[in-house]
Amino acid sequence: MIPKSNYLPVAEEEDEQEHPLLHKFSSKKLLDGSRWREAVLLLIVVVETFSLCWLALRRPQIVSSSTSFQCETLKAHAYGQTLYSPAQEALQSEVKTFTVGRPTYGDGLTAYQGVGKEADRAWGELYNHTVFKIPHSQAVLLPNKTYPISHEPGYYLAELDVFHQLHCLNYLRMFFNIELYRDHPDMGMDHTWHCIDSIRQSLMCSADISVNVWQWDDKIEKVVGHSDIIHSCRNFDKVRDWALDRRIHKWIDGTYIENDLPDIPVIYS
Repeated sequence: MIPKSNYLPVAEEEDEQEHPLLHKFSSKKLLDGSRWREAVLLLIVVVETFSLCWLALRRPQIVSSSTSFQCETLKAHAYGQTLYSPAQEALQSEVKTFTVGRPTYGDGLTAYQGVGKEADRAWGELYNHTVFKIPHSQAVLLPNKTYPISHEPGYYLAELDVFHQLHCLNYLRMFFNIELYRDHPDMGMDHTWHCIDSIRQSLMCSADISVNVWQWDDKIEKVVGHSDIIHSCRNFDKVRDWALDRRIHKWIDGTYIENDLPDIPVIYS
């Protein structure tokens, strides 16, 4: 019998020194194999998700609400959104050049600057009648829980935040001319501070990354900053028309209604 002492294992350090290329090749092979498996698993997940989404469109009665939520979230990502919104189908990109709105810079005022009936009408057309209704199938996909409409069973209240921000901006326009709008409802500092911070949060959330520039001005012989630049935008008219097409024609009476939406929404109850 051969003595067991002859079967002593070779130390790892010694093996690496004697066969460095073999060791590196083996490690690389294992790493490549791991990455390959991860890629295959990711592909399987993507294919399964798209298959479930296709099934949700074809046979919605046999697909769970959680699957529908995942499918709509996937669609939201395609629209550049993180969270689902029923209005994502209305999104359309466009480019627009902003105006300066300062006559001293040779730019005229827009219809939204100043006070009076014409300015009031222009602002009202931006966001009036934009509270809308959504069916139960869309309400259950919202990241926040909303309330049913008493006189329209199966439908729920909703509003796109852009219209709330426009309301707040218009409120500030009126507040800074309070002598003309003193009789307007809910004029006060509480509402004012709310609107200022709401607009702040919305601007920071959207974080427009269009680039302001500086150019030489021959008239004043100075380098001048420009905010009248081209921006990558969402077509506002499309979004507003989408909301108006679904507007509610009668406000709720405020009475309690049994709400059948999930008790624990994704974000906020």
